[in-house]
Amino acid sequence: MKWPMFFGNLLLVANLNAQAAEGTELLDKVISYPGSYSQVCDVFTSPTDIPYRAFEISGHREATFSRVKSAAIKENRESLVRAVRARLLAIDLAKPARSLPVDPSPDENENHEISSGADPMTLNPFLLDLIRETHAIEALQELLIIEGKLVKGIASAKDDAKAAPPVVDGWLVAEENEPSTSPVGSDDIGENPPESEKDPTPEEIARLDRKNHLFQARVAQRDVVMTIALLLREKSYAPYLKTTFEAAYAKGLKAQLKDEGVDDFKPGDPLTPDMEKMQMQIDKITGLPFLKFRSVTIPYSRESRDEIRAAAAQWISEHP
Repeated sequence: MKWPMFFGNLLLVANLNAQAAEGTELLDKVISYPGSYSQVCDVFTSPTDIPYRAFEISGHREATFSRVKSAAIKENRESLVRAVRARLLAIDLAKPARSLPVDPSPDENENHEISSGADPMTLNPFLLDLIRETHAIEALQELLIIEGKLVKGIASAKDDAKAAPPVVDGWLVAEENEPSTSPVGSDDIGENPPESEKDPTPEEIARLDRKNHLFQARVAQRDVVMTIALLLREKSYAPYLKTTFEAAYAKGLKAQLKDEGVDDFKPGDPLTPDMEKMQMQIDKITGLPFLKFRSVTIPYSRESRDEIRAAAAQWISEHP
């Protein structure tokens, strides 16, 4: 164990906990019950290698922050960010997520079967959404810590079949080209399955469940890295902008423009009416248009992850 780092983290936790009490109640509320719910029928899928989805959080969820919750988040930004930083350090990646009851009083009801958010004591997409919505660059150090724990836990689970994957909550991403793992009789395979179908054994269910949890943990790790990258990008931070990841993003944007038949666009040009109809926006860094509802996927690599982490560490050292 690296004792100076260990005691440094303990001191950081103590200081943040002392400052975070004011925002903790609101943090728990907006993550447990974001307030706006809708029915999502499509299942989001990802290749086995789980590429980055540039600056986005993966997967579809039926809950989002309502206008009421978003207003409360904006109004209480400072106390919430302190609470978020403390929470990131307090998350136990070995502790199972709690199931939440449905929202008893949703702010916006678009779904007849009202759902909820995520266990606020876990690493979950709503926590990352909150960091993005508050532009919480102050949380870089805590994001680096939780991402490091995720990577360590994922590696342990991959190397040791008896080691449990890190616990994350709220990521609903299916692995592409995976056969259905639904038990016989479930809605996915109909009420009258073929006689040749057999219910999976408890051992098979356990193996599939473990595999799924490991996959979700890997998705979460990519999204934490993307959250770090986005925070640095919002600041136009030069060490980040020099990364190979940012270069790959610019290349991906150009490929998208070519696919859409607008590759003659020059940075500095205004959007044409047709491009506005396509819901394109101008990226402030590259000056290129991007599609609001289509992400740029970039292959994951340990090198790109390390570059982004190094840029974040440099930012932290320059902004004590």
